[in-house]
Amino acid sequence: MFLWFCTGCSIGINVDTMLTPPKLSGEQEQIYQALQETVGTGIRLKYPKSGSYLSAFIISDIDADESDEAIVFYEKNNMPATESGLRINILDKIDNHWQSICDREAEGSEIEKVVISKLGNSEKMNLIVGYSTANQSEKYISVYAYENHYLEQTLKHSYALFDIAQTDKDENPDLILLGAVSASEPAYTAVYCLAEDGMYHEYKYRFADHYTDYHQLIYGNLSDGRTALYIDAATGTSNIQTEILCLEEIQGELQLVNLLQRCGKNAEETVRRAGLSCMDIDHDNIPEIPVQTVFSGYETVAESEQIRQTNWLMMQDNIIFREYCSYYNANDGYVFLLPESWQEHVTVIKDTTENEIQFCVYQGEWQEEMPVLLRIYMAYDEADRDDHLGNGYQLLHTKGTASCLVKPEENQDLSLTIGDLLLCFQFLD
Repeated sequence: MFLWFCTGCSIGINVDTMLTPPKLSGEQEQIYQALQETVGTGIRLKYPKSGSYLSAFIISDIDADESDEAIVFYEKNNMPATESGLRINILDKIDNHWQSICDREAEGSEIEKVVISKLGNSEKMNLIVGYSTANQSEKYISVYAYENHYLEQTLKHSYALFDIAQTDKDENPDLILLGAVSASEPAYTAVYCLAEDGMYHEYKYRFADHYTDYHQLIYGNLSDGRTALYIDAATGTSNIQTEILCLEEIQGELQLVNLLQRCGKNAEETVRRAGLSCMDIDHDNIPEIPVQTVFSGYETVAESEQIRQTNWLMMQDNIIFREYCSYYNANDGYVFLLPESWQEHVTVIKDTTENEIQFCVYQGEWQEEMPVLLRIYMAYDEADRDDHLGNGYQLLHTKGTASCLVKPEENQDLSLTIGDLLLCFQFLD
């Protein structure tokens, strides 16, 4: 997730006017000159904000003729403030020279993301562009097909987030839209499957809750080879929850179904603070949903002083169950999965004197001194790291200038070896 902070901004300022355009390569310069010969010199190139294509020049074979075309996004200078002037130009190489073949208007003022892909059962290549208005208040997606020197818009829709992924067993991916959220209309997810005849089949699921934003869309494998969509959505400014959907054939008809409901659950049972997104914590291609409780001994403590345990829920064969419990430290970039023998028998202390995390034996009540099983310390400079290494700590992981150091303590059956610890840590690089 990317957070953009803006202070003292004036309405109408365009990021393209504030940045120095990157120097063009030789081929890009040829394309740019060919574009100017057709549309004039008073233009400004436009750049996608995210995705795999971040250049104003995208070179790809979009009509399956075994030669590349150039896709250029630009706008004309000195346009009225009420008009965007954003356009798409397609250029082709003819007799070893780039020539403008097709020029058409675009749907917004800014380019959010560009994807080039086949969809569904069609073998045609598609140019998929996410647009936004200048003030980011609206987003639109357009799908184009390029054939016979013409760029045809085959689908247009408002959206909040879009992606392509294989949702069924078809060879090509499908288009997935998370619908724009509003107070008047429930949020929804839609899957668009493109048929061989060029028609789109829409499969839509409307959520029961009114979401205010989407934080993430990721995917997980189901046992029968299908793909489940894991959608982290915001219910306000501080909480998110997860929906799980997939395409399923019911009485001979494909439908987008809610797998949480199939498990006898609802999205409200996955609510947690924003920032705790679903992830594949054990790398088995099935995401886990993080929900939180408090560690033993913190049940009656003020919320600001509580240390929370993160439980990772997994869905398998229409059952939701806790697969792991952990201490999750997002700031330091790691998850420590508690061994089964520690669960319900260990709590966590933040030792402010030593500036470290300690895992301690908990025997049903809080005590001043509880046996320490493990110490975790983050060092941010070489001298501090070496000092702790000299005091019995061991280095587990480094990222930049940060070093994760651990010191297991002997305590009968609950003690862990370094080999055990390596299996318990997941580092969020």
